Amino acid sequence: MATGLLALTDDVLADILLRLPSPTDLARASAVCAPFRRVAASPRFLRRFRSRHAPLPLGVLCPDGAAAFHPALPPHPSAPAARALTLATEGFSFVFLPPPARAWLLRDHRDGRFLLDRALAGGSTAFTEVAVCDPLFRRYVLLPPIPDDLAASVENPYLQRGGDGGLQSRSSEIFLASHGGDAAGEDPSFSVIWMACCRGKLVAFFYSSKSQQWCALSPPEHYALSMRRVMGVRLGQRNHAHGCFYWMITLTHRWLVLDTHRMEFNVVDISPVLSGRVMMFSNQITTLESMDGWTIVIVADVFRSDKRCVLYFYKFMYFSDRWQLQSKINLPEEWGYRFRGIIGASEGYLFIKLDHPKHNLRDPIQQNVTFFTFDIKTMQLGRFCEISSGTVNEVYLYTGLPPSQSLPSV
Repeated sequence: MATGLLALTDDVLADILLRLPSPTDLARASAVCAPFRRVAASPRFLRRFRSRHAPLPLGVLCPDGAAAFHPALPPHPSAPAARALTLATEGFSFVFLPPPARAWLLRDHRDGRFLLDRALAGGSTAFTEVAVCDPLFRRYVLLPPIPDDLAASVENPYLQRGGDGGLQSRSSEIFLASHGGDAAGEDPSFSVIWMACCRGKLVAFFYSSKSQQWCALSPPEHYALSMRRVMGVRLGQRNHAHGCFYWMITLTHRWLVLDTHRMEFNVVDISPVLSGRVMMFSNQITTLESMDGWTIVIVADVFRSDKRCVLYFYKFMYFSDRWQLQSKINLPEEWGYRFRGIIGASEGYLFIKLDHPKHNLRDPIQQNVTFFTFDIKTMQLGRFCEISSGTVNEVYLYTGLPPSQSLPSV
């Protein structure tokens, strides 16, 4: 049987390997023999395979000046790939960026790319030096500064991150946008969105690596963003699904939506769904893509009189549609006081952050934050990873592919 497989042409082997159900299965198959490794490592095959398979959840990133990567732990199926990625990227230390390494702050990651920035000599918390890099292949590009004629429209922007004016304070929301050519890995081009909330207006710019230019985006009217203009606007956790980005606008029951297919902003009133629920944290609401084109919205009802945490699942096809309630799930009772939000979603799984149990509160050695997976279909819980710290605030779910299946993204 093995001799027969070795006699197959590379094209036939590629067609067979493309039918493997996951990147993990491809990694196992690649270890069988040299012909399998040769076919599975070819850029042409990898582009086809990546277009058919979603990336794996490999761990969580904690931006703290220099990003700290915490890989998925056994028995999670992504643990071997996560360990290989940690070794290949030196734990996402970004030491290949212009020094000093700790001056760079992780802002976003998508499609194998990472977006970082650092404060300029002038001390601005809005205008920073921006780098897009690939830590696996140790490549990076520095973006040109936003032109003066565009920057002049930014006046006294409100802080979106931090508040002490230190090196990690930022008055801008900057992130990577989805790119149509990235799904198959055929084009290393990328796009970046830069936003700032100022008094009386929201300012947004768009950068394309193809044109290597910044251009302005038309924002929504400011009055739609906040009920109290004097307080400014602060955006919550950024969510993404099917080419749209979503932010809860602090102190409101409104969504700010950026549709990157049309490069248009919209403000959507979601108060009918959130009415009667206390929304203290922006990570009480997140989005998930379904294979049939629907956007799934998960709302966590945490601050209840019965001390329970309940998840409500809604769906819509376009963000202006009325949400349809799909299901309601009660999380375990002991999670009521430990639940700290949903950090992300991937392929039908939610990734939930839990603080350490109450009985460990006085023992700093035992204090930790645990991240669990929650299978939406089977409602099964699984341990994903753990961080030995009682003060973890901002985290990102990291999804990607094993190093052997990755292509340069910059």
